[in-house]
Amino acid sequence: MNVLDPGTQHSMDGRMSPDVQAAFHLFAAHWRKVNKEWQYPAHTHPMFEINIVLQGSQHMAVGGQSYIQESGDILFIRPGVLHSSLGAAAGDEMSYYCLHFDIDDLVLRRSLMTMDTVSLSGDTPELKAIRSSLDDIIRSTILPEASDAQRGRLVMLNASLQFFAALTGWVLAALPSPARSTLPGVTEKTVALANAIEGLLQESVFTAAATGSRAGSIEEIAARLGYSPNHCNRAFRQIYGLPPRQYLSDLIIRHAKLLLLDNSLSVESIAYRLGYRDVSHFSKQFKRWTGLPPMGYRQLTEEPGKTDGNALSATAQETITKTPQTII
Repeated sequence: MNVLDPGTQHSMDGRMSPDVQAAFHLFAAHWRKVNKEWQYPAHTHPMFEINIVLQGSQHMAVGGQSYIQESGDILFIRPGVLHSSLGAAAGDEMSYYCLHFDIDDLVLRRSLMTMDTVSLSGDTPELKAIRSSLDDIIRSTILPEASDAQRGRLVMLNASLQFFAALTGWVLAALPSPARSTLPGVTEKTVALANAIEGLLQESVFTAAATGSRAGSIEEIAARLGYSPNHCNRAFRQIYGLPPRQYLSDLIIRHAKLLLLDNSLSVESIAYRLGYRDVSHFSKQFKRWTGLPPMGYRQLTEEPGKTDGNALSATAQETITKTPQTII
């Protein structure tokens, strides 16, 4: 006998929204004032970058193109793109704010990877929203609420969520309808392969949590799909801009954080659920990913009253007051 969900009985129509789980990371966000001698050499990195001039002007080179940023001008730099700062364009002092960020939602990440815009200029509502959220992030960096670390953290979190919402709005407004399905020069076959790898990585984490087995490696997934590991790595990175191993680590750490919210589960049992046979190995990896040991993270997420600030570990206390990196 099938037991119906009470909500479906006598229902005439309905729709389900997709489940959403996403982690957003802000790295090494900083405000800096420099003199006319300052420059930054050409480099690349695996995360996105937003660079905004606050005072004066800056000469930037991005992907072989030259850009002069006046006060308020924003540059958007995708992962892997060579860029450098040639310093203050007017030969005087200059101040800027630089924000590196990453996301593990592959739909948004893939959409951002297709955006070939570098200079974010104009008065569209989407760009105004990005600028407004950046203003809040910059304000929380330059004028932190030192007297109330918890409030300061929430202010930064609120501004960060607005920033990622604004980015999503920008993507939605900029993409054609229907949205471009591939990057230039990329075949639908490559997209299909990357999507299949992503699905199997997700499946492997849920299977590991249910059985205590190790989450599937890219070698195992490649064999299952009938391709070489190198080909799978290349396809996944081409579509999503990050290696599948990094995405798998993101999935595991997200699941670990959710399990740590359940105080009935020991760290040992959580490690086992995620496929670790050595709890110390899990603890070391968790700390490398988040800056906190598992118990330190659990302390930060406990309800007020169950633990007070004096009871937190020194590492946890330091993380509360640290502003350069925010993990949402």
